[in-house]
Amino acid sequence: MKPESTLKVLVFDLHPISRKGIRLMLDTMELRMKVTEASRERQFYKLATSQRFDLVVLSVNDVDSLNNEAISPILSKTAVLYTEEGAENAMDLMALGGGACMSKKCNDAALKEGISAVLQQRRYVCATTQAHVNAEYWRFRAIRNGAGAYRPRVRQLTSRESEVASLLKNGLKTGEIADRLQIQHSTVSTLKARAFRKLSVTNLVQAIQTLD
Repeated sequence: MKPESTLKVLVFDLHPISRKGIRLMLDTMELRMKVTEASRERQFYKLATSQRFDLVVLSVNDVDSLNNEAISPILSKTAVLYTEEGAENAMDLMALGGGACMSKKCNDAALKEGISAVLQQRRYVCATTQAHVNAEYWRFRAIRNGAGAYRPRVRQLTSRESEVASLLKNGLKTGEIADRLQIQHSTVSTLKARAFRKLSVTNLVQAIQTLD
């Protein structure tokens, strides 16, 4: 794209304050941009699949997965920003061909570097993301090689995963946890599965022993 061209940018985040923050950051990049905002998933899918964008800034804030098939054509143009709860989904998107993957805890310099990389058709992950990937790699290697006693520290659980694990430990069932936390049953199941994986356990009894 020529330097004088106006970049078409799509920003998707469910939270208006976050969208405003992303807009303000983009404004400091000294690039000519026409920014379109999506505030709902349905709106995002419609825009992403019906219009051409040079850059998509996509926020992943929770454990519920996006429609990867629908957005696969734009992943190479996508800079994924994620919260702690959305980290797993964000990294899945990066593995499927995302252009950049960055924690929302990163500073503006790292976020801008990732966005610049996408515009230059390069790939980028921030230091936080790389550390997470490295930890997962060593965990996989340890378990594959028979390290049955391998136990990641409980602090690796996100706050929501820890909350679900604690309620399971206290004897609550999936439906009861969903009602208490006011989330979907499927979300509870996803959080439970992720907590078990991080703790390297396969059932509740093992999880309780690890958490004690």
